[in-house]
Amino acid sequence: MDQGGSYSLPEYVYDLTALVRLTGASEVAIVGHSMGGMIALAYAGTVPDKVSRLIVLDGVVLFPAAQKTPVHERMAKWMSQLDALDAREPRSYRTVADAAAQMSAHNKRLTPELALHLATHGVRPNADGTYGWKFDPYQRAMAPHRLWPDDHLALWSRITCPTLLVSASESFLGDPKANGVVSHFQQARADMIAGAGHWLHHDKPDEVLGLIRSFLGLPEQAGAAV
Repeated sequence: MDQGGSYSLPEYVYDLTALVRLTGASEVAIVGHSMGGMIALAYAGTVPDKVSRLIVLDGVVLFPAAQKTPVHERMAKWMSQLDALDAREPRSYRTVADAAAQMSAHNKRLTPELALHLATHGVRPNADGTYGWKFDPYQRAMAPHRLWPDDHLALWSRITCPTLLVSASESFLGDPKANGVVSHFQQARADMIAGAGHWLHHDKPDEVLGLIRSFLGLPEQAGAAV
């Protein structure tokens, strides 16, 4: 993306709308992590009849009491972020293993095997033979046109399907049960994964998968740890 572009939650929701439409499914069950969870929540609140079950993994990134900052400040911050990203030299790695080592340094809970797996699928080769991450760095800029806490709460209140909000005991995000977020849903429950950080599905994969399969009514996976 050229400088000047932006990523906002409504645009992601439209992408999800197009994906569901492409499948031809009358309704879908959605599992989303982090920002993916916020996208899923907004989608389910916009078209509640399209979602049969919803699972959000450490993705309730919202502080209901947050105040809306003046529009000129949001615009200035966004432009400043774009300028900084435009001047930034993308990080590159000599080998995929080097990229995996960077992931391990960022999350000490990753096993070497999982770090290598994630890096293998998360990088692409550069023209000079090095490797770089696949994501667009401009995604880091916070779009000035975005949903605000009251918008999110209004959407959450429209979600009609059974909803599972999964948090992590060592995440920087809050506990949806403790902070009262779960009360904004028609039928939601909150669970917590102990000993895991924000990337809980990497840190405790068997426990997270067990919660998902149970909530979706799927049989236990053969060979999974109990």
